[in-house]
Amino acid sequence: MMKWLLALIAFVAIPVMAQTPWQRAVVNYSRQSYQSGNQNWQIGQSPEGWMYFANNNGLLEYDGTNWTTYPLPGNTKVRSVLPVGDTIYVGALGQFGRFVRNDKGRMVYQELSGRLGEKEQINIWHIHRIGHDVYFQTDGTFFINDYKTRMASHPGIRYSNVVYNRLYITTSKSVSVLVGNQFIPLPGIDISQTSNIVAILPWQQQLLFVTSHKGLFLYSNNKLQPFSLTADISNMQLSCAALSGTTLALGTLQDGVILIDLKQHKVERISTNNGLQNKTVLSATFDADKNLWLALDNGLDCVQLWSPLRFLNSRQSPIGSGNCSITYQGKLYFGTNQGLYAMDGNHISFIEGTGSQVLCLDTIGGQLFCGGRQFFININGNRITRYSHRGVWGVRALGNHPDILITSSYWGLRLMRPTTQGWQMAEEVKGGDISAKTFYVEDMTDAIWVANKEKGLYRLTLTDNLMGVKSKKCYNSVALPKGDNVYIAKVDGEMVIASRQGLFRYDATHDKLVKHTALENRLSGSAAYTYINQSDDGSIWYASEGAIHVSKGNHLQSYLNDCLMEDFENVSFTNRMQAIIGTEDGFAMLEKHLSPDSIRVIQPYIRKIIIGNNTDTLYYKAESPVISWRNNSLHFEFSANSYDPTQTVRFCYWLEGSGEKDWSPATRLHTKEYTNIPEGRYIFHVKAITADGSIGGETSFAFTILPPWYRTWWAYTLYIIGIIAIIFVIYQRIKQSRQRLIRQKDKQIENLEEEKLQIELRAQQDELVRSRMNVVRKNEMLQEIKKTAVSINNGLNEENLPTIKRRVVRLIGQIDTNIEHDDDLEAFRNSFDSVHHNFLKTLGERYPQLSHKEKMLCAYIRMDLMSKEIAPLLNISIRGVEISRYRIRQKLALSQKENLTEFLQSL
Repeated sequence: MMKWLLALIAFVAIPVMAQTPWQRAVVNYSRQSYQSGNQNWQIGQSPEGWMYFANNNGLLEYDGTNWTTYPLPGNTKVRSVLPVGDTIYVGALGQFGRFVRNDKGRMVYQELSGRLGEKEQINIWHIHRIGHDVYFQTDGTFFINDYKTRMASHPGIRYSNVVYNRLYITTSKSVSVLVGNQFIPLPGIDISQTSNIVAILPWQQQLLFVTSHKGLFLYSNNKLQPFSLTADISNMQLSCAALSGTTLALGTLQDGVILIDLKQHKVERISTNNGLQNKTVLSATFDADKNLWLALDNGLDCVQLWSPLRFLNSRQSPIGSGNCSITYQGKLYFGTNQGLYAMDGNHISFIEGTGSQVLCLDTIGGQLFCGGRQFFININGNRITRYSHRGVWGVRALGNHPDILITSSYWGLRLMRPTTQGWQMAEEVKGGDISAKTFYVEDMTDAIWVANKEKGLYRLTLTDNLMGVKSKKCYNSVALPKGDNVYIAKVDGEMVIASRQGLFRYDATHDKLVKHTALENRLSGSAAYTYINQSDDGSIWYASEGAIHVSKGNHLQSYLNDCLMEDFENVSFTNRMQAIIGTEDGFAMLEKHLSPDSIRVIQPYIRKIIIGNNTDTLYYKAESPVISWRNNSLHFEFSANSYDPTQTVRFCYWLEGSGEKDWSPATRLHTKEYTNIPEGRYIFHVKAITADGSIGGETSFAFTILPPWYRTWWAYTLYIIGIIAIIFVIYQRIKQSRQRLIRQKDKQIENLEEEKLQIELRAQQDELVRSRMNVVRKNEMLQEIKKTAVSINNGLNEENLPTIKRRVVRLIGQIDTNIEHDDDLEAFRNSFDSVHHNFLKTLGERYPQLSHKEKMLCAYIRMDLMSKEIAPLLNISIRGVEISRYRIRQKLALSQKENLTEFLQSL
């Protein structure tokens, strides 16, 4: 990072120098700051405002934030540099070429001297451009355009420059101008008169010659005349020169740089005793902001010539940090951490007996009061009165008693009363034992506001005799908590309290503090305010965010960023055009009449866009690049072309398309990183904001993040096809499942029906068995009856019972008839055919030779009944059953191997 220093630069009248303590700012860039070679030979500025330096280690670039060195092949020393658009031409020892940026923004060196012979040694000391032609000047010739065409010239070229679009050179013998392809000596010049010319510059349509030892000359109408100055600069060993407007900067080899106003003939010198790092200036250039850049033998310096600030912080005679200041009887008094100093004209003197930190400077009734940690004094003209009181924060006159003063010190409030010998310390105010760094006395009342960081903010009302506190109320709240210093001052006729929570005012009607929104809107909004004051011209001066801001009307300007004394911010006014501001290194004087009429718009630039952990930039001035999803983390680096260290530039950024609704808060960081950016089109915006809140330029970078492969159109096509396929498979599965369920249900129904049928079959078989058993039981019973009847019949004699015998015989006949023709047989056949699929009917149709009784036997065999079970059913013996089975086999034409039962069951 840049290390800068505010240094003093003395006004001088050479050789009689009249020095003033108020001096300019010089920004020092040491070799350790820019991390490159010690010597810098030439300076150039690109259209973007970036600075380029011909350095011993290569081409040195500074964009206002970052330093970068681009070495040449062989690490040769660069002697000359010329920015032309995006191209930076360089000349070095033994070669020359150009740096251009590739599509990734990286500087690439293109050697242009490669066509020259290897044995030829060249040193490029200057590079010029006329129209589209670029001229590379060596010790004895020029190379132009195609970089191999030479122009004949006098040997021993010492200097060259383009003035009024014409190329001039100097040698030990003449000054010449390029006409066509030849250098023509200028008439009317005695080279012995000019000696060594180090610069040729334009001045009022004439040529201004700067010589190393004989001063300045004007060349006009073929005549050379000395340029008269009030100061003698001959024998100053001048080495270079630069001109901006009427300001001529002369670099020397042994005494820094000399500034000359060519109109007013004022001379100013800058050297090592008041700002520069060393005395040897090798090159000088004014930038677009009219700052003077000096290429030194060791380091770089930038002189802020057009800054309205002057500084009182000489290296050789430091006075300490600026705590407070005041103008009294034509003198400036400075209170510092080292004591009290008085400036009378250009002379600064230390006030004896004040060798400790100064806490306050106040003027009351034509007298000056100064309080410090170890002293308290009153200055009345040339008379100084010392008091034993110490640690005084301030002195005020009471509102209703202007003839009585009140002081605030480490131990609280104490009165001062006038006597014939002057002001004398009087009573302590009882109840006012608050150490108030800030206190304020209300007009026309005896109310006093005191503020203590730890105890808070109080309003005290004194008793009638002023020796005690009648009432005390704390006004801290959630909006204004304890723990911070506040500052109280009168702005636009009313008391205003400045705090880190914003601005407040006292509402006497409701006896409370309220936010001073109207004043905040005129200033920096609801920001942190550490100091506020108002000058006689109505301008409001306040400290916020480490800088002093000045507001008048609609105009707002800021100064001294990061230079103020924390908790001791202070501004005093010498007149309507000058203000004295305390800084960490002393004091600064702001001369408002030196402020530039127009302020250049600070332009931000996106320098790098880096992917992930890469070290090289990804894109440079690309038009909406398309970035893959795996590279969706971007690191942006940006800068602004501002070189004033007291005007720190802040940045706001916004990634359009990301959901961010507004710009980010202003930050001094010059990098921003976004990670895991979703796919889409984005625009990264960045704008620069100066310390006064003025919005500078804006730049943007558009890019597109591609979706991951699984969110591309072809992936979605595959997803749709896959979803359709899945739906189809699911549909088929559901359909198959439903069909399977239907089949299962049908199977269940079929099984149930089969089970039902089996149950019915078993029931019918049971019924058949029961029916047949009934027949068997009936037949058995009838057989028994028959036997009984036969027995009766056999036991009767013919004489006695002829009639009974006839009846018995008739009964037996009827029983025989009923045994074979019972209706149960018909029911059995019907039931059997129903259960066994018309078995008896089918058997009769296929085998009509079977008798009715044989069919019944086949039915019983199909029922898998044994012979002993069948015999009673057919009313025959078991032997009869076997015989009948044999007959049936014959009628069915069954072989001996065939099973009758299986055959019948298969029908």
